[in-house]
Amino acid sequence: RREEVKDVYPGGHEVLDPYRWLEDPDSEETVKWVEAQNERTNAFLNTLPNREVLKKKLTEKYNYAKTGSTFKRGKGEYLRYYYYKNDGLQNQYVLMMQAGLDSPAEEFFDPNLLSSDGTKSIGANAFSDSGRYWAHGISASGSDWQTIFVREITSKQNTEDKIEWVKFSGISWVKDDSGFFYSRYPEPKSLQSVEDNVEGNDLKRGSETDSNVEMSVYFHKLGTKQSEDVLIFKPSENPKWLPRASMSDDGKYLIISISESTAPVNRVYIGQVDQILSGTWDDSKFMRLIDNFDAGYDYVTNTESKFYFRTNKDAPRYKVICIDIQDAKEEKWADILEHKEEVLNDVLCVGEKYLVVCYMNHAQETLSLFKLADGSLVQQIQLPDVGSVGSLSGKREHMEFFYSFVGFVHPGVKFRFDLETMQSHKLREDIVSNHRPEDFETKQVFYESKDGTKIPMFIVGKKGQEHSGNTCTLLYGYGGFSISITPSFNPFRTVFINHFNALLCVANIRGGGEYGEDWHEAGCNNNGKPGKLNKQRGFDDFQAAAEYLIQQGYTCPAKIAINGGSNGGLLVGACVNQRPDLFAAAIPQVGVMDMLRFHKFTIGYAWCSDYGCSENSEEEFKALYAISPLHNIKPRDDVQYPAVLVTTADHDDRVVPLHSFKYAAQLQYAFEGNSKQTRPLLIRIETKSGHGAGKPTAKVIEEVADIYAFIGSITGTEFSD
Repeated sequence: RREEVKDVYPGGHEVLDPYRWLEDPDSEETVKWVEAQNERTNAFLNTLPNREVLKKKLTEKYNYAKTGSTFKRGKGEYLRYYYYKNDGLQNQYVLMMQAGLDSPAEEFFDPNLLSSDGTKSIGANAFSDSGRYWAHGISASGSDWQTIFVREITSKQNTEDKIEWVKFSGISWVKDDSGFFYSRYPEPKSLQSVEDNVEGNDLKRGSETDSNVEMSVYFHKLGTKQSEDVLIFKPSENPKWLPRASMSDDGKYLIISISESTAPVNRVYIGQVDQILSGTWDDSKFMRLIDNFDAGYDYVTNTESKFYFRTNKDAPRYKVICIDIQDAKEEKWADILEHKEEVLNDVLCVGEKYLVVCYMNHAQETLSLFKLADGSLVQQIQLPDVGSVGSLSGKREHMEFFYSFVGFVHPGVKFRFDLETMQSHKLREDIVSNHRPEDFETKQVFYESKDGTKIPMFIVGKKGQEHSGNTCTLLYGYGGFSISITPSFNPFRTVFINHFNALLCVANIRGGGEYGEDWHEAGCNNNGKPGKLNKQRGFDDFQAAAEYLIQQGYTCPAKIAINGGSNGGLLVGACVNQRPDLFAAAIPQVGVMDMLRFHKFTIGYAWCSDYGCSENSEEEFKALYAISPLHNIKPRDDVQYPAVLVTTADHDDRVVPLHSFKYAAQLQYAFEGNSKQTRPLLIRIETKSGHGAGKPTAKVIEEVADIYAFIGSITGTEFSD
């Protein structure tokens, strides 16, 4: 059904929105539409000859023991080592515990026991300073909403503490274990009359579209009800600000980091914990160390009044600075790690006097150790190969830290670094059956985009494979929010490469963070600043990647499938509209497809820093209208559209599913009765799932099998066993 809904934007521009009714996820009409679409999609997927065998191969390949990096928590009798583990096909990772690194591991918490279908997962979590208590958020059906519970580690039993309506929050304990700080929202209005409990099976939260505003910081005292929690900070200047609390390493200070969007900029307010908990505190007493949104400041550590931050202030690739809060004039700030050509991705203070730093160069990461006092290099830590450093973990008081290494074909190695011997020791390595990294080849190329900018791209395939212009190719991209796409291991991709004799290509397009903030700003709309509406550049980069692969004889348009999720879903949708001739298949996952109305739902307003806002000015409206996947679907006489498989989920409260609903409806309407469009235009709508985090293994395998079978069928690529 199409309805007569019209919006008027700056400059008097009128835009029809005929599928506005699909914005109501609970209406009977929307529910029936979803059922009909899934029936249509499944009817097509059921005809694909390799769907079941792919599911079998993916299941076999994923069935190996996977572990995360170790982390050390607690003191004295409560000191333990922890890591996450999946035995193979468990829907959720289990948190394991060890008394010592050489001690046998035991299960500490298994989220698989919380539901029969694996749809409850661990979210934000933190151990108390002594290590006796573990506060942990539980998310249901993939929603961003979390309910925080507290577990005592020796009894492995939960206390009576329960905190609801938490989203995008950390958990920060005070030193004496008496309680913790966290951020929460008010209960959404649309859910206030609904019986909704995270312990239940039919959870409603996460399917609503209410805008998330008035996030505030609270203190919860252990053993009390949430209704007694103390309000610590509420951003009265702007209800859309996002305040998050963290404790200083010495436990004396509370640091409030305030964001206004997803942009890497924030304010920093600091208060003394003993005063904050004295009962006479109000948030006007915070020291406003940074009181603007000009740059980003991430707390690293402090020595008394000297605070160390990772910052992009006058340093688009980041540096580490020291600010003495007793004399915080900017001219007194000191550089500890200076701005370099490499991007400073992550930094931890360990062993009292060291900084362990992860740098990134051309989307490849390195690990180094520096002195906290003067930033001098102690040593560069040897990594097994070209790849990514993951899960850096350590504390200032510990003489050890932990990290992992992964690559596109390297499943993952977990290390401990001993700060007394200055050596790394391998703790664990994930072993995938019938997988040999040496059977694959990863290379990085630099191709030219439309404006002449050199763009890096990884190409992964079988070693020694020859290409004659018809290799099935999966091209992946993201390009937004300063997020870097570095090498990572996904066993499913090796199945795709092996059984379709295919290539995986990852283009590090502008808008990401691969070369710091300059790279990010070169590919985003920069909060709608005039003359800096650059989002189209990332789409140009992605299309140029496909052209490069064709020109170099790897593949051809009939063999190229493009894929991206969230902001990457927007990328795929925009590129399909702009260059339908370049691709055979497109899989936009949980994408931002309505660029005129995204800011009205859940946390969408926070993305205006990257996209701008259609209601702000005529220039911003025109820039967003020009790239909006929903508004630029235009059948052409000379070429049909790629086959499209849109994927979304009913509990995605990050990029709400209405984006995908409206896009798919318009796509099908635009090509209805078009005899030239023989390729399918479908949408796959998952239930009891969200934006991606916490999705059960079983659902992930089913979705990937559908996607790969779809790509194989559309590109006419033979499945080889």
